This record gives sequence, structure tokens and C-alpha cells, in this order.
Amino acid sequence: MSNTAAVLTKLKGPISIEQRPIPKPQAHQLLVKNHALATNPVDYKIQDTGYFIQKYPTVLGSDIAGTVEAVGEGVTKFKKGDRVAGFAGVITNNDPDHGAFQEYTLLYENATTLLPEAISFEEGSLLPMAVATAGVGIFPTMDIPRPSAHKQSGGFLVWGGSSSVGSAAVQIAHTLGFTVFAVASAHHHHMVNKLGAKATFAYKDGKVIDHIVNAAKEHNVEIKYAFDAISENGSPLQASQVLEHFGGGKLCLTLPWPEDAEKPKGVEVVNTGAFRILTDQKEFGTYLFNDWLAESLANKTYVPSPGIELIHGGIPSVQDAFDQHKKGLSGKKLVLKLI
Repeated sequence: MSNTAAVLTKLKGPISIEQRPIPKPQAHQLLVKNHALATNPVDYKIQDTGYFIQKYPTVLGSDIAGTVEAVGEGVTKFKKGDRVAGFAGVITNNDPDHGAFQEYTLLYENATTLLPEAISFEEGSLLPMAVATAGVGIFPTMDIPRPSAHKQSGGFLVWGGSSSVGSAAVQIAHTLGFTVFAVASAHHHHMVNKLGAKATFAYKDGKVIDHIVNAAKEHNVEIKYAFDAISENGSPLQASQVLEHFGGGKLCLTLPWPEDAEKPKGVEVVNTGAFRILTDQKEFGTYLFNDWLAESLANKTYVPSPGIELIHGGIPSVQDAFDQHKKGLSGKKLVLKLI
């Protein structure tokens, strides 16, 4: 069997299509035969900057969906033949065997979820990075309790609600019981509302902050939590201004706070990162992927989002996907179908 891979040989170098050995899973790992791979904006940024990468050559990518080919010692929740999606951990261990953009990838058990038959591999590939980033942000980082019989109350703002991470945050906050308000491009409002937002507002509207505040007041809730899936081009300041209208709160960012901006008083700014399910939040990763996500997909309280744009050509088209990300995307995710 072969393992065609998109290999990054050096910093800022082009993708090289090569044959790599098929890895063997070690303890608590699974070998997955990839059926679909999703790309993320961070992929081309890593190619250009070398961020996270300590050695070359390497294989990038985090989002995979496929079938389990083999399991390592100690794996108890998955078996050969299972349909799964998972967060590939190359950015945490710098091991190219754990990169997504190849035909076979190693996953850690705690970063893997079962896929119901009703969900395609293409849809499954949308899940890992988005769910991990939003989940780490909402639960351990913002310190919001895990789902229970007691529902949350109050308002929750998601800036960038039509992005993959933002749409995940909308769904998670909605299932927790929050009244969710979102910001997204106008042509994505229907999609975001369908995922659980009470109301969605256009980020280009010069009065967007006033509209959000007024909507929260109309629904008799205060917005004390905000999740900014964009975290650039002024969005952190705008999200924090909404919180300030309600006396402050917690703001979770996916990128660092702008260096040239003063942090607002009364707003606690925190950062999320999907990689933490493989570093300091392994137990949470087990809960999030093995339990919560698997159950939520099975009972359809969480659905893969946003939309899909297929990239044809398989592994050799990885660089094309990176280049499309550089040009910008809205309300969809690029997916490579391998099988």
C-alpha cells in the first residue's frame, strides 16, 4: 500500500507530492485511511511563517475523516472499520505521521469521534478543528460549565458566526441554553440563525454594536460572553464594546489581542487553541470528542457546518486549496475528497 502525501520540505517552500511510509499506531493512537480532508486558513499561514513547526520535512493539516485501519495498544473506543473524524496533531508533536494531508494519518484516541452513517466523510472533515477551537474556548477557557440538566441563561455573542469555528461556537452556545447573537456577512444570516442564533447582524453595518445591544435588551438578556472567531480587523474591539454595554464580561479570541490597542476595563480577554486538547486539556478532549460530539452528532443536536466547496484532484491539490484560502473564503470550507 502507498501513502501519497503533500510534504512541506522547508520554510515558505512549495508543497511536494511524495510517497511516505504508512505509519503504525502506537499506544492510544489510531491509523486512519483518509476519505476526506478539510483545509483551514492556518495551514497556508504555517507554510508561510513556520509557526508551530520545529523541523522539516513535515506534513500539515488538522482535519480528517475516514475509516480506522488499525488501533494501537490501549485504544478501547474505536476498532478497525469504524467511520471517524479527528484532529490530527502535527502542530503539537511535529511528527509528520500526524499530519492530515496524506492518505493515511495517525490520530490520538482522545481527539477522535465516531461518525454516524448519515454524515458523509466530507461533512465529517469539517468538524475537528472547529469543534476543538470553539469547545476549548467556551468550556475550559471561558470556564462555562459542561452541559447538564441546568441550562445556561443570558446572552452570548459570536463574531464571525458563518466561519467554521464561529458556526461551531453558535451551536455549542445554543445547546447550552444561551440566547445567541451573531455577526456575519448578510448573505449568511439565514444559515447562522438556523444553527441556533436568535439574531444575526451584518459586520459592515456601521451601527452593528447598537443593533446587537438593542436586540439583547429586547430579549431581556445581558451579553456577558463573547466569542470572536475572526479576531482581526477591529473585531476584538467591537466585541468588547458590546460587553462593555453590559458592564463587562469575558471575550474569547482565536488570535492575540491587537498589540496597538488598549484592553478594555471590565472585559477579561482570553485565547483559545484547538491544539490544547492534545497538550494541557487531554481529558477535556476525551470528553469533547469521544463523548459530547459523538452523542451530539448521533442525536442531531450538532450538525457539520458551514458549507462545503470540494477541491478536486486529491492530495496533489493541497497547494491549490492553500492558495484559495489566501484569496479569502466566506461561509464555506474547502474539502479534498480522496475516496
